[in-house]
Amino acid sequence: MTQRAFNMENKKCCEMLEEVNWVGVLHEGRRRVTRLAIFVGIGFGVFWFLSDYIVARIKADLLPQEASLIVTSPMEYVMVKIQISLIMSVLTTLPFFAAMLFRRFRFRIKRKLTLLIWLLAGITLLTVGFVFTYMILLPLAIKVLTSLAIEAGVSAFFSINQFVLFAFITTIIFSVVFELPLLVSWLAINGIVSIQTLKEKRKHVYVGVFILAAVITADPTIISQVLLSIPLIILYELSIISARIFAKS
Repeated sequence: MTQRAFNMENKKCCEMLEEVNWVGVLHEGRRRVTRLAIFVGIGFGVFWFLSDYIVARIKADLLPQEASLIVTSPMEYVMVKIQISLIMSVLTTLPFFAAMLFRRFRFRIKRKLTLLIWLLAGITLLTVGFVFTYMILLPLAIKVLTSLAIEAGVSAFFSINQFVLFAFITTIIFSVVFELPLLVSWLAINGIVSIQTLKEKRKHVYVGVFILAAVITADPTIISQVLLSIPLIILYELSIISARIFAKS
């Protein structure tokens, strides 16, 4: 590119930047951020009143009968209520944030239908991941870990802050992991990975899944590792199938 052509391109870019209504952009951004902040604030207030019920539900669903929850400081339970309210309010605000992006980019009808399919698939996988983690994986893992402590002659008293935070973080992380088919499908559609490569690396992925499950479960028994590995392997196979379907469409 000659110096003259470079100067012309630079001039065009400057003219385009000058034509942008920065005041309007800043005003629109501030308005959207304000709306999201209002949604988060309302959600925080709602979940603050529901936090006692959420703690009681987690205790009833996940805490073994041999264990007890305790507070180690005067402010610990208040911090638990704040953490629950903040996490839940942010999670419930995400759909509003997605709706704002949807309206901002003004998708055409065809793209709206495609986006709707992706959203429904994402919500379905997220729900399945939540049910599996909260109903099956977490209770079994906590029961096994608690039994190990009791068999060693140690009383099981858990800090309520650490116990609730552990349940929340584990459930959220494993629920997001169930979005793997959508992620792989998106990578395949955009040409970042090929379906043939996914098939050829299948054995390596299986070994990596078992290693990953052994690390993140923090459970010396093989039960929780298998419970996590099998769904991940199934998700990987579903990823290959979904990638093939989306790539053809």
